[in-house]
Amino acid sequence: MVRLKSGDILEIPLDEQKNKAYIVYIKKSIPFNYKLFGLCAIKPTVEGSDVEKIKSSSFLAKIMIFEDKNWKKIGAMRSNDNFRWPDFYENVLDEPDKFRIYHWGEGDKEKVLRIVNGKDNLGSAQPGAVFYPEAALLYFREQLRKAMLYNLEDVPSANLEITCDEKALSGLYGEVYTYAKRVTKNKKKEIIKRILEVYSDEMIFPDTALQLYMGVLKAEIEENCIEKEVVKKYRLLSMQEKEYLSKEKWLSKQVKLIDEELLKLNLE
Repeated sequence: MVRLKSGDILEIPLDEQKNKAYIVYIKKSIPFNYKLFGLCAIKPTVEGSDVEKIKSSSFLAKIMIFEDKNWKKIGAMRSNDNFRWPDFYENVLDEPDKFRIYHWGEGDKEKVLRIVNGKDNLGSAQPGAVFYPEAALLYFREQLRKAMLYNLEDVPSANLEITCDEKALSGLYGEVYTYAKRVTKNKKKEIIKRILEVYSDEMIFPDTALQLYMGVLKAEIEENCIEKEVVKKYRLLSMQEKEYLSKEKWLSKQVKLIDEELLKLNLE
């Protein structure tokens, strides 16, 4: 992916029919370097849209994305000097209909604003997850559909579901995996120590701690640099969280896959 500047416009293939949607790079957060993009209120077409028309459009939503290297930069618009980070929301642990609305202090410090019941009370808050490319496309399709700009009936049904591989890299698990891969490729030592410094707040609950160690371990297995401390902590947490994993089927499947990899490596 080319280095992006605030206001850069990206053209992205929205579906198998090559309908094109447009997003704008808005800002990068500190310290995690998450990139915030705005989805343009432009009707997707195979032919594409004029850059000047895109510049005059509004945003349907703003979400953070690990962008796809194949997304194409086609132009730029003037960045907003008065930009303010939007409020974000996420589920409250074990209460599916309760949401925590929070704000980053302009990208560097999180502040919880309120807890609400039901999605109808989220107001203008945006999803707080960091989206992988395919999951971002699913979200964009839904937002464009709500705005009456995109007809889901014209799209192959297979394109409307997140695959197992995409689900495997969602949430904290996928986020930590991506971060750990970057650390290992830079040949830095004490990977888990570095990651715990960044993600210290995620260690409060055993379920999020498990996802963190899963992410590190998946990256280390792929890069052949496994730390024994990570294996030990992962196994302890996966035993401790058996009841949680029985409910989280997609995550349980990933635990099984990691266990199989460890078995192949014969790690004690």
